[in-house]
Amino acid sequence: MRLSLVVMAYRQEAFIAETVAAAFAQDHPDLEIVLTDDCSPDDTFRIMSDMAAAYTGPHRIVLNRNPQNLGLIGHVNRLFDLATSDWLIYNAGDDISEPRRARVIAEAIARDDPRYVYSNVTDMDAAGVAQDRQRQRTRPEALQQKSLPDLAKAISHALGASSAWHRDLFDRFGPITETELFEDRILMFRARLLGRVTWLEDRLLRYRRSIGLSFQSRDDRVRQLRQDLATLRQRRADVLHFCPDRRDILKAIARKEERRQHELDDVLSGRQSDLPADEDDA
Repeated sequence: MRLSLVVMAYRQEAFIAETVAAAFAQDHPDLEIVLTDDCSPDDTFRIMSDMAAAYTGPHRIVLNRNPQNLGLIGHVNRLFDLATSDWLIYNAGDDISEPRRARVIAEAIARDDPRYVYSNVTDMDAAGVAQDRQRQRTRPEALQQKSLPDLAKAISHALGASSAWHRDLFDRFGPITETELFEDRILMFRARLLGRVTWLEDRLLRYRRSIGLSFQSRDDRVRQLRQDLATLRQRRADVLHFCPDRRDILKAIARKEERRQHELDDVLSGRQSDLPADEDDA
């Protein structure tokens, strides 16, 4: 089974060599490796390019540099134009795939026929030191047991850094049009609309915490709320496109969107929110 492992980078010159080396070390026999840089102003692309030129291994290498910066979502939307397989394994430019990662994902795809696969990870700090305490990940059993209206209200579903996506998530829904969000919040939901999600207990990725876009926004409540609203708008658009008769999902999204807008208005005006604690976010 042909898979595409995509190393997607921006301004990661300090980490990219180790990330690319781990991609080249994959033991899956039929693998395409896409090295793509979002017009970094540092040496990220030069390092990727030099390593691609020196590579003599069995994998097919695709090298890309966007002529202008597309941002996270614009770059994600472009990935399946660069890759040739039906399955794309996502690899951020600061994370490290274990050598077996692509092979184990291929085995899960052949077994389960899912549209989204994600795995456990080994957390590490910015210096690459493994962390003793590992976070619990959301298992797909819980995702599969949740109704689609409940899932639509839950902002975060899974760790996108460890994910693999089927081309259907783009071909059947189109590009992600909201830009102020994270792709995993959309692609996991799309996968549930289509059918099966597979979780792998195996720690297939070394995940660098405390850096990257998702961590940069954690202390900015206004930014978080705007990301949540963008997520809900995109999910509504996807439901209207794919299953417009599911009024129960649309109603759940509308309720959550109203709540988030109320919270944002409170923060922007300096008011103390009068809303009770929200249990739908996890």
